[in-house]
Amino acid sequence: MESCSWRTLPGLITVFSVFLAPHIGFTQVSKTMPVAVSHRGVDEVGRSVAHRLEEAIRASKRFSLIAQNTPRPRIIITLDSVVVPQLQGQVSAIGISFIYYRRGLPGVGVFLGTAVNSCSLKIIESCAQSIIPKLEEAADFLKRHDPDLWNTL
Repeated sequence: MESCSWRTLPGLITVFSVFLAPHIGFTQVSKTMPVAVSHRGVDEVGRSVAHRLEEAIRASKRFSLIAQNTPRPRIIITLDSVVVPQLQGQVSAIGISFIYYRRGLPGVGVFLGTAVNSCSLKIIESCAQSIIPKLEEAADFLKRHDPDLWNTL
């Protein structure tokens, strides 16, 4: 009985290449989800949180920041902020909505979640960073409950 013939060697090399290819030299392109940020409000805290959130999304490996009016499908984070008058404008209440949007969908998109936060000028960075896990939850919700829409991102 012959252990290995020269005629079967090319076939064995092909089989091993198929199994090893994902681990050597072939990298998978990771897809980043397009995200737009929209802010409504006239307060400095709300504007600052929106700006820092955009910076956090730009730095993210999972998300990419795009313009709100881009025609491609995207997740829109809407920040609605108001000054808390009792605290002399030092604190703003911020309502946060996560919406999947694509042209041609009925209504204004698919509601993915909401959050509420109160922020001051002293904690702008942490307020913005606290929105990222909620964005991840919203994206995971979309992937889990409507993979067809998620695949359009």
